[in-house]
Amino acid sequence: MICYECGHAIRRDFAKFCDHCGSSLEIKLKKPSAKKEALVKIEDEIDQASNLFLLWNSAIAATFIFYIIHALTDGYIYLFLLVLFMLVVSWMLLLTKLHDLALINHQSTKKFILMNFGVPILGTFYSYIKLTQK
Repeated sequence: MICYECGHAIRRDFAKFCDHCGSSLEIKLKKPSAKKEALVKIEDEIDQASNLFLLWNSAIAATFIFYIIHALTDGYIYLFLLVLFMLVVSWMLLLTKLHDLALINHQSTKKFILMNFGVPILGTFYSYIKLTQK
């Protein structure tokens, strides 16, 4: 009998442990592969994209409201710029998630990029609607 760990030859045929390294000589069953855990659930990705889409839409509305407040009062420029920054960041997060969905659905990356940066707002709405359909 030979040890699975160190390769040491064992004299006793019914030994349970290796004399040399002390490891168990019982046949070890392979654990299920981790690939099943690594698979991404498409429903979770769609839910995350929906949440980011709602965040982006609320940022559009907030930017519009703070722009009106800034235009009427000649103040609150920092709040307007903060909300505008939030709009840009939420749009980039949404585009990243939509790009992940496009890759999962085996769609063309070039078409996705041209759609969203050629016609930014309409392209993002179109991509969201197209990629989140079940």
